Amino acid sequence: MENNNLTPHLNYIEKRFRELIQEADDFFKIELLRQANNRYKKALDFNIQPDMVASRISECERMLKFERKVTYILISIGVLLILSFILLST
Repeated sequence: MENNNLTPHLNYIEKRFRELIQEADDFFKIELLRQANNRYKKALDFNIQPDMVASRISECERMLKFERKVTYILISIGVLLILSFILLST
């Protein structure tokens, strides 16, 4: 009797976990890394396949770090170009 009462709850947990992973994977595929990372972190709370989820979180965070570096480089180049243009115009 007790197992019958737990089964729907476990099915819901597993279903929600799978939904979160699918959403995260979909976001990751289209490079919406922050959204993917957030979904993976929510999925990690379910403690189902924690190694797999942690690995995907690490990959998101690695790519986000790279994205930030590229952004800083591009902003720096833009600032240098603007300053060069201003200095050369005067």
